[in-house]
Amino acid sequence: MATAAGHGPTGTSTSLHSVSSLLTEVDHVLQRGLAPGATVHPTGFAALDATLTGGFRSGELILVGGPAGNGKTTIGFQFARNAVAAGGSALVFSYEHEAHTLLERLISMEAMEAMEAMEGFEGAGAVDSFGISNAADVHSVRRALEAGSGGAPLSALLTGLPGGAEAQAALAGYGDRLHIHEASGATTTLDEISHVVREVTAAGGRAPLVLVDYLQKVPVPGAAEDERTTVAVEGLKDLALEVGAPIVAISAADKDALASGHRMRTHDLRGTSSLAYEADVVLILSDKVDVVSREHLVYDLGNVQRFRGWTVLTVEKNRHGRGHVELEFAKDFEHGRFHTQGNEVRERLIDERLFTT
Repeated sequence: MATAAGHGPTGTSTSLHSVSSLLTEVDHVLQRGLAPGATVHPTGFAALDATLTGGFRSGELILVGGPAGNGKTTIGFQFARNAVAAGGSALVFSYEHEAHTLLERLISMEAMEAMEAMEGFEGAGAVDSFGISNAADVHSVRRALEAGSGGAPLSALLTGLPGGAEAQAALAGYGDRLHIHEASGATTTLDEISHVVREVTAAGGRAPLVLVDYLQKVPVPGAAEDERTTVAVEGLKDLALEVGAPIVAISAADKDALASGHRMRTHDLRGTSSLAYEADVVLILSDKVDVVSREHLVYDLGNVQRFRGWTVLTVEKNRHGRGHVELEFAKDFEHGRFHTQGNEVRERLIDERLFTT
């Protein structure tokens, strides 16, 4: 229950509350049939939402880190998509990809979601053990869009792709609740991010889930890299609190953290210690085969290939629930996503930590 800074009619700061005034305010909110607590945005990943006691909360800063190629953008974009699919809104600042590139991923993701939801689909044998189907993958969608349709409308082009028509219908249902901002490392500053977030909030009547991909690309003129990261992370945290939005920021890793055999932790994120202090939630992605203890690979060589299909998501920090939780989710990068049904890791991971369900 955030209150904007300012002054009331008597000249007192509206950011200052007595317990008595808070109780009265909460009571008034409840009597209007509203919830006085934070707004919770489910991530759409059941095991993660259970760990986070519901999902991401308004005013939170969430950092997502991990080595390159482990799906940071994929899961961040999926968080945004899932928030919208659940009836909320989302705003993506993409410093790395054009909007059309993300649209290709979104079409494939929705095609797969639609085909999985079809009654009796799995019984038809079109889905393997990881749930991969013949739904249009990202490459198929890209080839179709690059080839064009000879003047036919988008609907005709997508109808020719498995799950394409269903994907278009799903995306049309999003309306104006999912926004993609093609960010620039030269001009999309904290001020610009703040302006766009407030604009989308005002237009939609509620604060969206915000994704910044990625943190170290946010320009801070005249600042060295460590200082720039500090200013950026502090600015995003302040913005999250002011507008009541959860902000998910993808973070790059220090080069030293990418060495073979090293398991990434929060302190390996590129920048300063302010990342760990400012963040409410820190999520680290790792390929399972890279972080599982050696005995699981030596004594069962089949595990090597099997584990390559899974990503371990470590909840390193969680202000509103359990931390140091290891979850695993199957990859479906062909369709630009992870499978949302996951579980806690049963195997021992390096660093001598053992987690069981």
